[in-house]
Amino acid sequence: MNLTQQINYDQAIRRWCARVEEYNENCETFVSKRTSLTVDGEVVTKEFVMKKGTLKGSVKSTGMHLIALYSQAWAKANAAVHGMARPVDVYVATNRVELGARLSRSGRSCYDHIRKLISVGLIENYSFCGRQHSFKIWISPKILFGEAETTPAVAAQKMPSFAPVRQKMPPIYNPLKQYTTTISADKCGQTQIHDHGNNKDPHSHGQNGQETASYKPVATETRQGGRAAAEYAELEKMWISLPNYLRSLTTGFWKVAKTQLYPRCQFTEEDQRQAILEIYEGVFGKFAVAQSDVAWADYYNELMDRMQLAKRWFDKHPDRSPDMPYRCKKKLGYFDPKNNFGFARTAEWFAKDSLRKRENRVEFLLNSARIDFERWASGKPRASHIGKDELQLFVYYQNWARTYGKEVEAKFSAQYLEQKARNFEPKKIHRLSIRAQKKQQKDQNPTQVVYVESWMSEFGEGFYSY
Repeated sequence: MNLTQQINYDQAIRRWCARVEEYNENCETFVSKRTSLTVDGEVVTKEFVMKKGTLKGSVKSTGMHLIALYSQAWAKANAAVHGMARPVDVYVATNRVELGARLSRSGRSCYDHIRKLISVGLIENYSFCGRQHSFKIWISPKILFGEAETTPAVAAQKMPSFAPVRQKMPPIYNPLKQYTTTISADKCGQTQIHDHGNNKDPHSHGQNGQETASYKPVATETRQGGRAAAEYAELEKMWISLPNYLRSLTTGFWKVAKTQLYPRCQFTEEDQRQAILEIYEGVFGKFAVAQSDVAWADYYNELMDRMQLAKRWFDKHPDRSPDMPYRCKKKLGYFDPKNNFGFARTAEWFAKDSLRKRENRVEFLLNSARIDFERWASGKPRASHIGKDELQLFVYYQNWARTYGKEVEAKFSAQYLEQKARNFEPKKIHRLSIRAQKKQQKDQNPTQVVYVESWMSEFGEGFYSY
């Protein structure tokens, strides 16, 4: 099936209506008899042929609404990953109350509609969440995109799918020592290991009046000090043998990098070919790690976040610019993992940023649990916790804290025991009055006695106090 960036809503609705009609036609039929009494007192029996288990118009409209929601989610996902989203990664997060409010139905009716849509085949997958959204829904791609018209004669060979713990890419095979993660503005483009120059932007007239605005590297078979043409030919041969999906990851990454990091550069086809091969080797590690396509998609999304971190850094330092994407003369390429000031550095930035976000989420969890237990004890629980007792509320937050590890779960348990010891009353903050503060300050700084000469005192005393 042809996966496009935008779902044709009209065609998807037509396929859904055809599916409903086909389902209703195949439903079991039965004869219903009805008796009535005429004016003359004669009993008349009429027979009606009816079908059992058909889909009503309300269920049909609920399916249309879910298709519309999924179309919006699909467009948003494609904008985030630049047109390479897959149906397995896009879903609709909603609940019965939200659907009922939009469709003017009760929550129970919407729940029954969801069950019927699953049996019909519109909803391909269903997952219960239990927190902010009640469930996640995946719509069938056959209804959204239609059946595949033609299939390739020989399918591309895919790498075996394993389920080990995914290591952080790119693989760390760099024998050189990595320096501190702090990048100073005056030493960003220089190292003792490799001569990266001063990172002057060759695309700006302000650097050199004789330079042109568009940088066009010399198109020769072997760049001076760079890679030989044979090396790129060997890399290209390995890259072509990859499945289409993995090749699309490298090309998509280069398209984003070209617009985000090199907006003023003009690259020839040969330059772009070498950049893609550098990305294939340096960023994706030649796809040497055997893992599923979903894991590679997650890693690609992580790379997009790292790309934004690098872009923000260069936006804050307009006097700096990234190295060329491929090795040129004595400079390493920006995507070479051996480049201490290249894209590999963003992995450390991303790890620190992820840790900071995780700490904020843990702090939000503990604060929410504290407030909810205090409100529950005062008889004013949150709307989502109405009807829960103390044990149910504890299990709810314990399961939430367990997703962050045993350490966070232990912090939550300690906080819960501390609250329970004071009957879930808000913790009192002892504040001293102004008089008590002055007294405390006076006790900490007692009266000092300073001895002076007799002539320095007005009354002839040999000391005074303050």
